[in-house]
Amino acid sequence: MPRFALLSRTLVLAGTAVVVVPAGSVRADEGQWMPSQIAELDQVRLRELGLELAPEQLWSEGGGLMRAAVNLSGCSAAFISADGLIATNHHCAYGAIQANSSVEHDYLKDGFVARSREQELPGKDLSVRVLEGIDDVTARVQAAADAAPDDRARAQAIDRTRKQIVDECEKAGPQLRCEVATFYSGSQYQRFTYREFRDVRLVYAPPAAIGEFGGEVDNWMWPRHTGDFSLLRAYAGADNQPAEQGASNVPYRPVQWLRPAHTGVKPGDFVAVLGYPGSTQRYLPVVETERYIDQVFPARIDLYGEWIAIFEALGGRDPALGIKVAASKKSLANRHKNAEGMIAGLRAMKLVERRKLEEAALEQWAARPENAGFADVLPEIRAISQERRDGFAAEFLLDSLGNAGNLLGVAIDVVRRAREAKKPDLERVSGFMDRDAKRLRDRVERRLRDFDPEVDAQLLAALLVRAAAVPEAARIAALAPLLADASGPLTQRDAFVPGLRRRISGSRLADREVALALLAADEETLARSNDPIVVLARALVLEIEAYEARGEARVGRGARVGPRYFTMLRTVRQGPVYPDANGTLRFSYATIGGYSPREALVAAPQTTLTGQLAKLTGSSPFTLPERVLAQAGSAAQSYWSDPALGDLPINFLANGDTTGGNSGSPVINGRGELVGLNFDRVWENIAGDFGYNPARSRNVIVDLRYMLWLLDRVEDAGPLLAELGVAGLRDAGPRPQQAAPDAAGVPVAPAAPAGGRPAAEDCRERRACGCSGGEAASGGALALLALLLRRKRRSAA
Repeated sequence: MPRFALLSRTLVLAGTAVVVVPAGSVRADEGQWMPSQIAELDQVRLRELGLELAPEQLWSEGGGLMRAAVNLSGCSAAFISADGLIATNHHCAYGAIQANSSVEHDYLKDGFVARSREQELPGKDLSVRVLEGIDDVTARVQAAADAAPDDRARAQAIDRTRKQIVDECEKAGPQLRCEVATFYSGSQYQRFTYREFRDVRLVYAPPAAIGEFGGEVDNWMWPRHTGDFSLLRAYAGADNQPAEQGASNVPYRPVQWLRPAHTGVKPGDFVAVLGYPGSTQRYLPVVETERYIDQVFPARIDLYGEWIAIFEALGGRDPALGIKVAASKKSLANRHKNAEGMIAGLRAMKLVERRKLEEAALEQWAARPENAGFADVLPEIRAISQERRDGFAAEFLLDSLGNAGNLLGVAIDVVRRAREAKKPDLERVSGFMDRDAKRLRDRVERRLRDFDPEVDAQLLAALLVRAAAVPEAARIAALAPLLADASGPLTQRDAFVPGLRRRISGSRLADREVALALLAADEETLARSNDPIVVLARALVLEIEAYEARGEARVGRGARVGPRYFTMLRTVRQGPVYPDANGTLRFSYATIGGYSPREALVAAPQTTLTGQLAKLTGSSPFTLPERVLAQAGSAAQSYWSDPALGDLPINFLANGDTTGGNSGSPVINGRGELVGLNFDRVWENIAGDFGYNPARSRNVIVDLRYMLWLLDRVEDAGPLLAELGVAGLRDAGPRPQQAAPDAAGVPVAPAAPAGGRPAAEDCRERRACGCSGGEAASGGALALLALLLRRKRRSAA
């Protein structure tokens, strides 16, 4: 029998039965549910909320609407037409947009629309995984783990068995990509079988002023006015199977796709988020929670903050370099602000205090004579955490080396591949197996494409400042020659830059042919190389391997105590029994509604074009393209406007349970129609990875009607609208106005039309909280629009 099963609302775990509260009776909108668990949810409650689909219509052994949701290179996305059209976030397609951009054709800045299939651009480095099947493999993995003689061997046995299962799966077809994921602290293992499409093409990307409206100022904030969407297309061979990129490929014909709900949503509506959430820490012990607050998040804030400043300073001087570093800067900025919000959120929810009370209850439970088999669990967890804490300073820097310069990243990949190639394939580190060869080559080529010598020198210099601060006994020995090269105080980045410039300029790795030749070389060839970056990488790889060996032992210990810890946890926690997010397909149901970020403030659940116009300052990140401004005055008169709001909707809030990886997740209504794309959370919910808060857990969704309006009125993309089945609505005119509910669902008068009197509060000064009843403009939308256009004409003159 599997180590974990959810049957008749009873949790069976490691031989211990724990009765849990029915999932539908507590925190009805909490939970990132596995597809197989949907039928276990309270169906009566779901129908009351507004779901009109039966469980098997969402997921079944051979079908279900959830199969329209796909994994897009770590983001979520969805098929939205019979011809393989895919909707996802602008920031999920950002790397592909950057890769196609140049100073002459800056698609990041100006946007892109393919007027025909022939004009679609290659989605470089993107792949689409379509889920085909899920199988339980717990018994096989657990048998291998139980036979291991020690902790490190246990981790190796689990890893090797998972790789064997993947290898057997992928041998069934060259287009298959398989994974084995773990659930419930190592209590359950499942195999996921995907069909992977690597011919992905860019169809539509809005200008950055729309896709990134508000930038880092508005990131993680509400109210939000960001058009975070893009369209891609998956291509296949004539047999509808995955094929390498080629001119003879044709649009893929998916089994399932989502149809747009062109009439939109309103407060109180049921919605569901389908996608691939990356990672949550809902069951993390208190010692690890404290370590994240004390060590992990502050270290990220410190290092990433300096790296972002480097990207901004150097990228700001040269437009071509600005394009090169754009994706890296955007990713780091998101992670940097996330870490800041995590610390604030964890403290605000007093999670450490709650987990300490929980741990005291666990200790009492383990002290009972009948629970003697669990007495070692908490001490073992504390010991593992202390070991992580003791080694964190150096290990964090080793983990960060891959972002400390593209050339060093290439060299480390080259050396690691050569060393791993000497092992049997199933014993190699993931990322360097035969199945990873193309992905590894693509990563090297992407690094070379984005390489800049000064950026590399500055990034690595920033890391060296922190390496020099590590206690001498724990320092990374391979970095000693670089520290010795310092031309000034070890606390100053500039002290390391001259020496790094010499090393980088003396390397030939930036030459594509040289780098690719070394990527195919054996370890003996690399050992003879005197290339300064390769020499550095050889030493660093030994340190990385030693760090990974220590990590294997910790993972083995965790695999030994994890299932028992989860058994203990279920004796003191009440709530839904869903696994932590781990990059696999999940279902989260929700209701559209606002929230109160703090006392005396109520945030309405929808934002509009009027609110976006009120935020305009004339400088980034609060600008809009001229062609959007030209159409803004008539937006409320289009079919895509909201009758209750009397305006074009842009973003809305729901209480969905989401995290990183849910970016691009399709959001459906109760009929299974697409109403938007998930792209963010509110500031008060950043720490939701550690715990769901019914009052403040809100996810931010871009309303599909905003994209349809842009495609219609701004881009005149008739063929795309026809493909989506909504071209006939372009001339339909506005729908009749209705009374609009406020944040609490109470009907209020429709918003004043453009040119009317503004509401009392100006939300431009309160971007983190919003206003009850909707957002205020500083003046009528038409008056503001006319003023902006006059300013632009004056500047053009």
